[in-house]
Amino acid sequence: MHHYTAVVSSTMPSCNGAPTKAWKQTIPQLSFSSEIVLNPMLALAALHLHSHSPNDGDTAIATRRYFGRALTHHRNALSDSGGEGSSEQLWLSAVLLGHMCWLFEHQPQPNTKYELPIQAFKMLEGVGALFMQKNVKGYSWLGQETLPHVLPDEHLSIAAKSQLYGIEEDLAYLLTTFDVLAMAPNARNIYIEAKDYVLYHFRAFYSGADAMILQRFVAYMAVRCQVGYLDMLQRHDPLAMALLARMLVLLNELDYSWWANGKGEYEVVERDVRGICQLMPENLLWTMDWPCMVLDKKVVLCRD
Repeated sequence: MHHYTAVVSSTMPSCNGAPTKAWKQTIPQLSFSSEIVLNPMLALAALHLHSHSPNDGDTAIATRRYFGRALTHHRNALSDSGGEGSSEQLWLSAVLLGHMCWLFEHQPQPNTKYELPIQAFKMLEGVGALFMQKNVKGYSWLGQETLPHVLPDEHLSIAAKSQLYGIEEDLAYLLTTFDVLAMAPNARNIYIEAKDYVLYHFRAFYSGADAMILQRFVAYMAVRCQVGYLDMLQRHDPLAMALLARMLVLLNELDYSWWANGKGEYEVVERDVRGICQLMPENLLWTMDWPCMVLDKKVVLCRD
């Protein structure tokens, strides 16, 4: 409890469901009267401790124990339509669990190959469905936020314009090589929207957009684009994965944020980008050249 209130609550994003006041005040206050909020709050605190002290076996055990309890209480509340499950507590529990699933999905498992964090994305979709179903007041969720502000070319620095032009060329080459314009309308629209999403947020980066705002849009690209995009990722579609990798590397160029970037065995960007390389067919590994060069600091993204 102390670690959550003293440390963790200040590291969480001011949106993605819960504003700053909710993390620092509402969640701790509700936890005294609601196990639906208490267990995921303690699980999140334990997860933060474990990610920063990976050799501490006690925090690893505590993380899984509290997370298991949180899931049980949350599922029971969801099935109890007339009880606490219809209240603010259920919504905040879902938000806490959604953030934890994002990090848990990036934890390597013994004797298992890399897989995209599809279950975390589906959990986030479920949180969004709950938000609409319960008509939650006083909070917001993915899709309700204002996009980061972008500047026109004439207001960007020469270096920013040059790098942005290179990114635009790389994205255009990807879509041209895969002959996206010749595809059926549904697939074509999904790819073009995803490409535009990546380009827009790189432009926002070069426009000086606030790092915390950008992090929320970069990390959860897969659930902000059309539903069909997540389906493509689940099928290991090469172009869909290549576009996601280009978006994710931007996280490393922003101010570090534990809930988005992860830490230790829960690290996000390195694991996802290298993992996508493993999933990519050998003849299409070239599609990962640019994100890997950014990851290896052979390409340095600079706002100035």
